[in-house]
Amino acid sequence: MVRTFERAKLFAISVFIAFHLMLILTASFPDRSELGRLILRTFGDYFDFVGLEQPWSMFAPNPMSLNSYVEAEIYFTDGSKEKWSLPRPTQMNGADKVIGGDRYRKFTQEYLMPEKNEEIWFDVARYVTRHVNKIEASGRKREVEKLQFFRYYNYVEDPRKFFVRHGEKAGEYKKESVFYFYPAKKGKYEVGNNN
Repeated sequence: MVRTFERAKLFAISVFIAFHLMLILTASFPDRSELGRLILRTFGDYFDFVGLEQPWSMFAPNPMSLNSYVEAEIYFTDGSKEKWSLPRPTQMNGADKVIGGDRYRKFTQEYLMPEKNEEIWFDVARYVTRHVNKIEASGRKREVEKLQFFRYYNYVEDPRKFFVRHGEKAGEYKKESVFYFYPAKKGKYEVGNNN
């Protein structure tokens, strides 16, 4: 009985590894066969969800040259305000940075873009509102009036023109307001964006 369980376990692990290798290899080639397109259409959402998707934009000759991060100003009905930030890899340490750092960077730079992916902005705003409401329920009991999201960004210069040594700041960040969110009363979230 134990031996059968061990074999089944090894078989399941092998299938898991083979499945993920198939997805990674299929997505790695810029020119896909009809079978490759079918595989990615079928499993694309899962591939994105587990963070295996990697666009070709990171490779030469024109890799992405943007640094960005997102913060929100939380305005309360009593007139006070607080700042909330998505985790940033540059401010993470140890296992958190290794496991989640690049996912946060990728999410911020590729999905939280101005005037794009409105559904994702709403989901992030609802998450922040729920998170803040949970903290406020056991604290000062303030009520969220609105959220205003800001995107901070700068561009990485060509190192042949402007070389930045390791550990030095690459430049000042520009700031732009990208999204507003107004939660409704009584726990139901009705949203409005006047970006």
